[in-house]
Amino acid sequence: MDGALPNFHEHFITTSAQPFIEYEYRITRDISATAGIKAAQYGMNLTQDQDNGKTVGCLGGTLSSKTVTPATTCIGGAPRTFHEADYRSWMPSADLRYTIKPNWTAYAQFATGSNIPPSSVFDSANALVAVLPKPTSVKTYQVGSVVKFNRWTLDFDAYYSHFQNPYSSFIDATTGESYFYQTGPSNTKGIEAESNVLIGHGFSVYLNGTLGSAKYQEGTSYANGGLWMANTPKNTEAIGLTYQVKNWDMGIFNKRVGPMYNDNGTANQAVAIDPFNVTNLFFNYTFKGENYLRGTKIRFAINNLFDQHNIVGVVPFSTKSNAPSPGDILTLVPARSISLTMTFGYAPK
Repeated sequence: MDGALPNFHEHFITTSAQPFIEYEYRITRDISATAGIKAAQYGMNLTQDQDNGKTVGCLGGTLSSKTVTPATTCIGGAPRTFHEADYRSWMPSADLRYTIKPNWTAYAQFATGSNIPPSSVFDSANALVAVLPKPTSVKTYQVGSVVKFNRWTLDFDAYYSHFQNPYSSFIDATTGESYFYQTGPSNTKGIEAESNVLIGHGFSVYLNGTLGSAKYQEGTSYANGGLWMANTPKNTEAIGLTYQVKNWDMGIFNKRVGPMYNDNGTANQAVAIDPFNVTNLFFNYTFKGENYLRGTKIRFAINNLFDQHNIVGVVPFSTKSNAPSPGDILTLVPARSISLTMTFGYAPK
């Protein structure tokens, strides 16, 4: 919703409305074009309480010292403050589709999106914000093709997205007010291919692969120009084998996530994360036919089948050095887990 968790003494309500209009025009029998626009309207109502000098402070009051009271507390000031913020974004979209053959289609798409600033823009001394930041936007372009045969399908696409990235802030030393600024635009681009092949006798093979980059834009005044964004792999690959027969549905999938980077708090592309694999296995049984439990499904799944414990994230202890430290916080692939679920269906007739 807003990209940030509120502090302990913060209460907020958000409302949204996204009316849209879209029109499709068939240029020829095989070519169609669609255009539309969406109006995104968000409202934020926020209440922040005095927090004894922590996030918003005493809201006009003063903080006592331990010589005055046993514990520091606010003296005077408003008990709470209220904020209202309204954000609006216009998001156009368009696409063009061409039916090459009955089983083969090509397309080109353009779409926009937006992200409202976080509620934490008001997490400053006395909750003062000189200028309310505007929503950030993303523009995405994509071209691709889909072909389907009796025993296999193939999807292929190439994409490019331009992001206006989230805000950072600083406090004016003279006024004590917070100012928010964007951290610099970034560009994400790449290609993706996906296929499903029916082998026979209930067996199918699923294949997926991506190759791309997500970097801060070069040629700007930002110091991170040309560097990778955190947690964006250079490539991914997935392969799966499924088996379907009567009421049974089984499968095993392996996904490889390629190399990526983490930041260290002050520098981008600071810590390299090696590639890792995760394998999941599942068995489903679905009640079918003339049965009172028709539609009931029993699912047994094993996540991280081979119990891998690769490092997938690092929060460095130091913001000045990238050298490994005992104080680094590591995130590992979750250990093997087993789950059994049952979804009930009831069909009296």
